[in-house]
Amino acid sequence: FIGGARDDKQIPELMQHYTQQGWVVVSIDYRLGMKGMQSYGMWANLEKYEKAIEMAGEDMISATDYILKNLLKTPQFTIDPNYIVLVGSSAGAITILQADYFLGNRIHGAELLPDTFRYAGLMPFSGFVFSRKGKVKYRVQPPAPTLFCHGTSDQLVTYKKIQLANLCVNGSSSLAKIFKKNNYPYHIKRYVGIGHDVAGYFKYEFNLMDEFIDQYVFCHKQLQIDETYYDPNLKSVMKKNFKPKDMKGL
Repeated sequence: FIGGARDDKQIPELMQHYTQQGWVVVSIDYRLGMKGMQSYGMWANLEKYEKAIEMAGEDMISATDYILKNLLKTPQFTIDPNYIVLVGSSAGAITILQADYFLGNRIHGAELLPDTFRYAGLMPFSGFVFSRKGKVKYRVQPPAPTLFCHGTSDQLVTYKKIQLANLCVNGSSSLAKIFKKNNYPYHIKRYVGIGHDVAGYFKYEFNLMDEFIDQYVFCHKQLQIDETYYDPNLKSVMKKNFKPKDMKGL
């Protein structure tokens, strides 16, 4: 939410992997609601955090609306609206999870999309959902099948849940519990002892992502998989105490 671009160096690798399989891949821009901030503590800057997350989620929905209205059939490609899958890491993971939360409650621009529209799948690497109504609920329609990938020691994007009154940040572990309780299909991979590094792991997990798409998107399997990955030789590159306030030094 403070920087980056849709053609960042990691994006072409992801795009090449899927375009070689015949997918149409779209990389979007979203407004950077935290750009230029001098302090990054979440609770001290709650309104700015909330606005940044809200804007990014709205922009994801707006991009989807644009695709549905303008890009389904072009001279170069055809997009099947029943098979739109979202991928994101860190702020991008928050963005896609938040967009699906908005869609599941038909709020913050989701009303623009057709009543029957639903994302076919989500693959967030180190994400969460922000809610002002406590525990996340999908009141209008269920969430998309989701592949959660998250480090258990992530202190930048919380892996668990942080709640203050009705303000609630629901990390991957918390969301997996909600999905399990409500029989929503999901797969969570928990990287034990690893921090925010997992946000960049999508380039190592193409096999996992491809299997998720095959099983959950194309075969429509209603699976619930909880996977714990532990490798004592795998070390976190980032400091385990890396927190939002440390972003100023990046």
